[in-house]
Amino acid sequence: MRVEPDVQLVETLARRESYNRHLYRPNAYLHKWWARRCGTTFRWILKTLAPDPARRAFEVPGGLEGLIVLDPMMGGGTTLYEALRMGASVVGMDVDPIPILMTRAALSEISIERLRRNFRKLWDLLREEFEGLWQTSCPYCGRSVPLRFTLYGRERFCKCGAFLFVDTLVLRQEGKRVAFQLTSEGSVRDAEGREWLPALRRIIRTREESVCRICGQPFQDPLDRPFRDRYVPVAVCGKCPEHGLFFAPPRREDLQLLERATEALWKTRWENPEEFTIRPGPKSSDLLRAGVRSYLELFSARQLLLLSRVVRLVREIQDPPTRLHLALLISTSLDFNSMLCGYKGHDPRRPGAVRHVFAHHAYSIPYTALENNPLYPEPASGTWLHLFQRMENGKRWALRPEEVFPGNGWRRVPVPGEQAVGEEVFTPEDLVRGPRRFWIIHGSATKIPLPDRFVDLVVTDPPYYNNVQYGDLAMFFRVWLRQMLPDEIRWEWDLSDQAAESAANDPIRYADILGQIFTECGRVLKPSGRMALTFHHWRPEAWAALTVALRRGGFRLLRFFVVHSENLSSVHIFGQHALVHDAILFLTQNPLESLKLPLPDKIQASESREFVAQCATALGALLDNGMAEEDIWDWWRTAFRLSAS
Repeated sequence: MRVEPDVQLVETLARRESYNRHLYRPNAYLHKWWARRCGTTFRWILKTLAPDPARRAFEVPGGLEGLIVLDPMMGGGTTLYEALRMGASVVGMDVDPIPILMTRAALSEISIERLRRNFRKLWDLLREEFEGLWQTSCPYCGRSVPLRFTLYGRERFCKCGAFLFVDTLVLRQEGKRVAFQLTSEGSVRDAEGREWLPALRRIIRTREESVCRICGQPFQDPLDRPFRDRYVPVAVCGKCPEHGLFFAPPRREDLQLLERATEALWKTRWENPEEFTIRPGPKSSDLLRAGVRSYLELFSARQLLLLSRVVRLVREIQDPPTRLHLALLISTSLDFNSMLCGYKGHDPRRPGAVRHVFAHHAYSIPYTALENNPLYPEPASGTWLHLFQRMENGKRWALRPEEVFPGNGWRRVPVPGEQAVGEEVFTPEDLVRGPRRFWIIHGSATKIPLPDRFVDLVVTDPPYYNNVQYGDLAMFFRVWLRQMLPDEIRWEWDLSDQAAESAANDPIRYADILGQIFTECGRVLKPSGRMALTFHHWRPEAWAALTVALRRGGFRLLRFFVVHSENLSSVHIFGQHALVHDAILFLTQNPLESLKLPLPDKIQASESREFVAQCATALGALLDNGMAEEDIWDWWRTAFRLSAS
């Protein structure tokens, strides 16, 4: 008996989860990673593959007990978290060190009390040493308060001299009310018209001005300077117990603290500064073209002083699980604590939020740069307190997972008997000796260290051709994790087997690597086993490469579904003609089971859902019809070209 999955339910759940994924699967967000798929979608995929039809309903606990589930390209680890919850033992592989470390931490049980105690000890020690550098005063009453963040303008030059550029003069928008704003002379004005002058007056321009209105020359960036020195403070933000949140221009005392930090930084020695050198890559080359040579340049003097100290303190932690968790916390916080961060204060929907470094899945050079205070004593956007709360919530959730269901509003429902933690093992033999065991392997899945016919299910989310250059972007974090965890993993691992890393966007190479991986998946998969994967892409080369790779692995399409995957308002796709649906492909190695589909003449849909559905249909037909590989490439290009004509 086959119980058809509730596609409408998973569509509803995925659509909601895609807006705030970390709220629904907090255990999976111990560190930044890109292009994560919805946990609800992968729970649904795994539920459809449960051997017992009575266990396939989304809300029913378990269903995979006694099975081995493999994700050969695990990335954020979504497959592993969901399968382990449902009782399976799991194997995950990735060539990048960060997925290995964060998945190991997420799946390992740790005393939350011990973790909190060690974090608080670290945080208190750093506060005592560094909080004096992050102080300001209320412009209304002069009270000394912790600095929330400092906003900087980007200094640019023309024949007339130097100007500071910001995204907008609005510092905080509350509904229709402008609570604080800059003036073109650098003063700050509140909603009641009170105005404060800066210690040093500078002319402020907005980013729309690319040519000087006086001399007619285009503005230029000082690329010969270290990146952090290209920015000048234009406003400080704090919170007064009496007057609430405020913005003010930097006063002499604020500037003196910055000078003090800069002087102290000159005396700071880095053990291996060459390890921070930026190497050319698909995205890191954007930094090199902007004249940035070291990842150290991307942080303010205050941030670097704090990082140099916390690196040493984390390395001294004796308990390995605690050291791993806190290193991941510090590393992921860099996404909110770098001079590449921007500011959302002029957005009335999220006034005051930090625009994190990788909001665009790329490096972008801000006009208004935000220097966050990671030691701010209240949970706020990007602070260590806030991120530790998220980590603690994730560890608690893993011990008692919940699902969020519609009906009379949205309700949180615990799933009894499930836990997203297990026992780490290091051999195939140990995987089958008990439930909820996990083996995390650092290496390329072009060679999977498992016996033939060992795995019941392969469930994965392969890199979407050239959509996100994971490995290159992750270097921003790896250089710091390596400092804190020098002996935790092989940091010099060869990343050349990453399917997504191709500066030339070479589809042949992408197909070759995926083909090797799928061939290995076919080898370790039991004859009755299934493989499921998610995919979408606008380019014919991506679908052709996937088709060729699956053919080489001996796979046929069993069935497919199309499910919502992306929040259309996400910054990295907002305003673009982006695909917001995934094809969920269920595959078999038995040609007698394959879904017999007619090959269409062309792909003619432009709407996301229908386009992905037509591509999945064509892929299924091509896997069955014996067409030569070179003809598969030609078919996809022709089908897309006909649809455009």
